Amino acid sequence: MKRIILITGSNRGLGKATGLKLCELGHEVIFTSRKIDNLNPIKKEVETKKFNASFYELDVCDLGSIKNLKKVITKKYNHIDTLINNAGILNDRNDSILNLNSKLLHDTMDTNLFSPLNMIQQFNDLIKKSSNGVIVNISSVLGQLDSMTIGMPSYRISKCAINAVTKVVSEELKENNIKVNSVHPGWVQTDMGGSEASLKIEESVPGLVWAATLDQDGPTGKFFFNKKEIPW
Repeated sequence: MKRIILITGSNRGLGKATGLKLCELGHEVIFTSRKIDNLNPIKKEVETKKFNASFYELDVCDLGSIKNLKKVITKKYNHIDTLINNAGILNDRNDSILNLNSKLLHDTMDTNLFSPLNMIQQFNDLIKKSSNGVIVNISSVLGQLDSMTIGMPSYRISKCAINAVTKVVSEELKENNIKVNSVHPGWVQTDMGGSEASLKIEESVPGLVWAATLDQDGPTGKFFFNKKEIPW
């Protein structure tokens, strides 16, 4: 099945690599970035390789921007098959929760929790029109209650919260046969993960591609790493 796949934060890193791999596999990808010019290098690569893709400006922290993208996309596409909520930030690598800056926490929750929830709320009707809808929320084992500890408090809280969104939305959309899952991509060598991370980008991509292209009888309401279910 050829899928139409919308990816937030897909101008670089894991979002870009996953999008290009999905294009290579024959899917049509909607790449987005806060600044449209940031997508120009990907656009050139897509045109050179004759992939199917489109490119739009999207600030995930601006509900107006999300609504505008919805209007523009609806003019071109009558449905979306997969939404990958990839955009995210990590701003408190060395902080303690006991003196956590309130604005930093709000900013992290805005990007890592409210933004993907807003995307789901705005685009679920287009996903319902798919014959095999999928939503993928990029999460992290740092948000696992099963192994919660100190360090990176706002990031941990935001990822724990997006896992809760995954569970609730998966139940609400079961009757529409839309699969909704959280995926831990691993510690990846991106701008966020840093050069010392244990995984190269290309090693993480297959797990995201798998989650984004689940069969109709695929799992929902689960947490995965490298195609394998992990504890919440």
